[in-house]
Amino acid sequence: MSQQRIYRSAVVPDDCAGQRLDQAAARLWPEFSRSRLQQWIDSGALTAAGQTLRPKTRLRGGEALVLDAQTEPQVPMAAEPIALQIVHEDAAVFVIDKPAGLVVHPGAGNPDGTL
Repeated sequence: MSQQRIYRSAVVPDDCAGQRLDQAAARLWPEFSRSRLQQWIDSGALTAAGQTLRPKTRLRGGEALVLDAQTEPQVPMAAEPIALQIVHEDAAVFVIDKPAGLVVHPGAGNPDGTL
């Protein structure tokens, strides 16, 4: 469960002029989700032209973006045996009859026993 430092810098291209800061950052760094980038913008880890801005701030193009952040600790996950009713399965689709109350993915308060 170690953290990793992330450092990136980029100049906003002219064709991103008029875009929101979070949209431009997502285009420049597609390896990160827009939600994660918004969190980093809000925390001040992602700055534009040396300033902390809001995710919805519109850019002019040419701004220097700097991302200096720490990743979240990774929680190890493992498959668990859960009885599921398979409705359909082929090479492209897997359909189950999800029981009511079964949480889809791990999260706060639901670290295990999820789909």
